[in-house]
Amino acid sequence: MQMPTFILNDQSKQNSYGFTVVTEGIDLSRFNENPVMLDGHSNTNASVIGKWVNIKKENGLLTAETSFDMEDENAKLIAGKVERGFIKGASMGLSFKRNDLRMDSQGNLTMTKCEIFEASIVAIPSNAKALVLKMDGELLDETQIKELCLSIATDYEPYKKDRNTMKLQLGQLAIIALGFATTTKELSLEEVEKGILDLQKAKEDTEAKLKLSEEKVSAFLEKEKAQKQALATQLVEDALKQGKITADKKATFLQLANDNYELAKSTLDAIPTRKTFAGGQTAPVGTDTIATMEDFQKLSLDEQLAFKNANPEGYKAIING
Repeated sequence: MQMPTFILNDQSKQNSYGFTVVTEGIDLSRFNENPVMLDGHSNTNASVIGKWVNIKKENGLLTAETSFDMEDENAKLIAGKVERGFIKGASMGLSFKRNDLRMDSQGNLTMTKCEIFEASIVAIPSNAKALVLKMDGELLDETQIKELCLSIATDYEPYKKDRNTMKLQLGQLAIIALGFATTTKELSLEEVEKGILDLQKAKEDTEAKLKLSEEKVSAFLEKEKAQKQALATQLVEDALKQGKITADKKATFLQLANDNYELAKSTLDAIPTRKTFAGGQTAPVGTDTIATMEDFQKLSLDEQLAFKNANPEGYKAIING
């Protein structure tokens, strides 16, 4: 199946920021030398998925065809999605000068000159974050681009004349949401626009703080979990050394201690510590009442050996008895 031709720019259509780019004003000299194709504008070597070929300007359109690096697994995956028609979007990375973004004679915000330095395969080309812009060498974020477009529009003379007398009547909830007093009856367009930008910034700040808080909570929970596991392990290891439990019960009590530390502790505290003999050995659980050869023979071989080593005098008494 033949790969589709991508439209990198259509000067008849506004982008998500509300301006158009004049196709003839796009400088291709740098791009023609290095027609790099990126995955979603990610500027890393690993994100290079191919190059653009047959780059053309025609009838107000800037078009190009794809040449994917099929030796790269990510590029191969994206190429398949393009070939099967699941990905159809492309987006440019543009560098421009402040004076080249302005209102045209019809009052439309237009970028008259710019330079393309990369083009990316993207899932949603109309999304504001799909367009990368550098103004005078500085990369702009989404908020900066919106503020730039707004400032250019407000400096447009016909617009300035209209807005001098323009007042907006908003509902009470909208006025409150924009941060104005409940007694406000009407707002100028400038006040509304400033309120909207302030809301946008407040939203972004809140999202950043929320993300940081979530990361801190996650780190705290991980640390608390590790501390609880360490306490549970120490509790069970101590109980094992004290002869309160046997090795085959270790996993059970460790699970209990991890699930409910207080219950495990109170349970183990209620079990008496086994007597420790010379050499630091502890009498095995279940051997406190060994008094006769019959009792001794009921023990497993390991328990018999443990009893003999931990209680040699008792062992002699049973053998000689």
